[in-house]
Amino acid sequence: MSSDPSGSDNSNNIPDELSYHPSRHYTAPSLFGGEEVRTPVFNNGQQVGYTSDANPLGLGYVLGAALSGGKTSQTYTGDSRYNPFGTNDPNAGGNNDGGGQGFVSPFAMQQAELAAARQRRAAALGEKQSALSNAFGAFNDDFYGDLGTSYKDFQNPLLTQGYDASLRGIYDGFKAKGLLTQSEVDAAISGLDTAKAAEMERIGQGASEYTQAKRDEVAKKQSALGDQLASMVGGATTAADVDAQTEAINAFDFSKDIEKLRTPGSKGGLSFFQNFNQVAAQSDPSVNVAAQSVSGAPQTGSITPVVNTGISSPFDSRSIRVV
Repeated sequence: MSSDPSGSDNSNNIPDELSYHPSRHYTAPSLFGGEEVRTPVFNNGQQVGYTSDANPLGLGYVLGAALSGGKTSQTYTGDSRYNPFGTNDPNAGGNNDGGGQGFVSPFAMQQAELAAARQRRAAALGEKQSALSNAFGAFNDDFYGDLGTSYKDFQNPLLTQGYDASLRGIYDGFKAKGLLTQSEVDAAISGLDTAKAAEMERIGQGASEYTQAKRDEVAKKQSALGDQLASMVGGATTAADVDAQTEAINAFDFSKDIEKLRTPGSKGGLSFFQNFNQVAAQSDPSVNVAAQSVSGAPQTGSITPVVNTGISSPFDSRSIRVV
């Protein structure tokens, strides 16, 4: 392949399945005699070059060995546009027309792989942070406003029930006294209405506290998830470790946390007009109730009609009924 600067190795030693397994190695005749191990480099399924041990007689080999602590350096042969090492052999001089050899030490190669892995991790982290932010965007003013409205809708019927029971208690109190003047009734009802206004303020305050509690819960969870995501990154010194962190970031799922936050909390019924005597509403008297005897036995059968009897009048032949 050294005679073909494009990197398209024409040796019959290249297996057919290399396009599916670019990490495979193969052997080919070396310029210096014997066989050398080559690792193919592909672009869109086509081999554009290969990497192999550097020329032991070249300056690149000497420099690479010095920089890598005596370890064997690698060189790239083929189209320089796809050079995985990114730097050129000082003895070869590369260009973008498909010629030249590239050279890098194993240490430099590891650093390049590490830098690429960190770029992938940074991209994954940014995407996950954006997704997290968008998910919490659902907790906006409309969401919290509806929470407050639902709280009031839950408490208002209880307020009405308490008001009606207290109003019945006022009338029941006057009934027990046997006294009833309009001025006293008006004063009592006015006091009840004043209390109702205060109770309505309680409902409004309760709605604000109910909404704020959810705001605090959402903010706390958002902060915790952000910290959890941040703890997945850092401390990696190899490309493999960085890629493992990237996989953990991509697998980070917070959908269940969001769904749980969207569930409203318990509202709890308030007790209203506690300083008033409250009387429960009686059953509707217009409703027919099955007749029963004093012993509780149902009364059935025909009813004996009332017969008018009385005392004869001394003044005429008619009779009158004494009640």
